[in-house]
Amino acid sequence: MNCGLSTIKYLLFVFNLLCSLCGIALVVIGGVSLAKISDLQKISEDHNIVAPSIFFIILGSVVFVIAFFGCCGAIRESYCMTQTYGFFLLILIIGQIVIAALVFIYVGDVREAFKTGFTKIFAERDRQTNAELIDTIQSNLQCCGKTSALDWLGNTPQSCCQSGTAPLCVPWLQGCTSALGEFIDTTGVVLGWVSLGVAVVELVGLISACCLANGIRNRDRRYA
Repeated sequence: MNCGLSTIKYLLFVFNLLCSLCGIALVVIGGVSLAKISDLQKISEDHNIVAPSIFFIILGSVVFVIAFFGCCGAIRESYCMTQTYGFFLLILIIGQIVIAALVFIYVGDVREAFKTGFTKIFAERDRQTNAELIDTIQSNLQCCGKTSALDWLGNTPQSCCQSGTAPLCVPWLQGCTSALGEFIDTTGVVLGWVSLGVAVVELVGLISACCLANGIRNRDRRYA
């Protein structure tokens, strides 16, 4: 194998190690976001807010497996394995770009739906299940009421308090509708850009795989 092809081979191996780390990172990000937003699913049944997190966990697992396959193809200098790796990597890149685009397009609709859903739940806060959900949101997002603590009409719960004991405490200043909207926007942006970032890394691996496969085929033809 000539120097150029050998360089591509080891570059592909390094990039696949990087892709493996990206796959692990996707699983971690998906797991953390799933743990944080699973309770919010009860706010709106029209949008499956946990779907992107589950997708990231699955995507990270697939990326890890494909990257491992690519490492094997590069080290063994197998034309078939390298081509197969490149094919699946191309499908994965296209899928990630589509998912990122959908996240950016629909994150605004999801945000408004969940803000509306929280308003409805807050209006029925006397129900035990709604009260528990509101407490969870207020504690996690560090917010109070729909727009402010005044929405509680003096019956401020402990989950609203920055310090002290309810109802005579220092409440969080931000309302939960705006906090919820900001949280969904931030989560959507992070998931979308992480997906695109991993796709860029995978694109470098795809180009390297194509170059390596072409070099292996040309070498085999010369020595056939």
